[in-house]
Parts: sequence; C-alpha cells; structure tokens
Amino acid sequence: MGAGGPGREPQARGVIGGRILDTSALVQAARGTPYMQALLYISHEHLIPLVIPAPCLADALAGLSDPEQQARLFDLVRSPIAKVAQFGAAEATGTGLMRASARPVRATTSSAHAAYLAADRGWPVVSARPGPIRALHPDVEIEPLP
Repeated sequence: MGAGGPGREPQARGVIGGRILDTSALVQAARGTPYMQALLYISHEHLIPLVIPAPCLADALAGLSDPEQQARLFDLVRSPIAKVAQFGAAEATGTGLMRASARPVRATTSSAHAAYLAADRGWPVVSARPGPIRALHPDVEIEPLP
C-alpha cells in the first residue's frame, strides 16, 4: 500500500495544501486555546483548508460535555475552510490496513484516519498526540500543539 492508499497516488506536495486536524486539535479548538484560535484565524485569512477526519470529529464531540465548547466545534465544522473527510469503505479499508501494518498497534481508528489522510494529501497533521500518528506513518509531517 502506497502513501495514497490502495489504488491512489498521493497528491503532489507542490500543491497549496492545508492541515489535517486530529481529535486533540479539535478538542483544543472547541476549548478555544490560544494556539488553535491563532491557527483558525490564519487559516481563515489565508484560505488554508482544514480537513477534519470524521472519526476524529466523533471522538472530539464524545469528549466534550460543555455546550459552549460543542457549539465552537459545530461552528468550525460549518466554516467554509473546513471539510469533514468522510469515512466510507475506501477510507475504512486504507485506515484499517495502515493500523494492521503498525506494530505495536497503539493508534485509534481516529489517529489512523488522520495519518491516512495526511499521507494521501501530503499535508501535516495538527496534533497534541503525535506518537500514534508517527507510529502509523513515520513520514507524515506533524504540526505539534503545545
């Protein structure tokens, strides 16, 4: 399986890219941390696309009980710069194969989907928990959160 998954070539790295937001980035966005507020502002000002893996969105929402934080996350999802990456059969297959090849398997399906999308697009993953993503795909660029 190549970086782009079964039957797909990764996007050229010269293309103007965006960021993949994992669960930890989404939780920080919902909580309004200064770093994520700055990243969201810059992304909006410079039209930098933000991809939200569907499993990461589900996990982030499951971890948020504050309605205000949930509302912030819903605002991000509705933002014109954000796109929720679906988790259909092709994505589930690529993500599952990536998890199966990583030893030891320490990553969640959410982390694996973020790594899969990052490898496919050549975009960095914004994450406060880069370890599982690096274990899945060492070549994926990480933009670490404080």
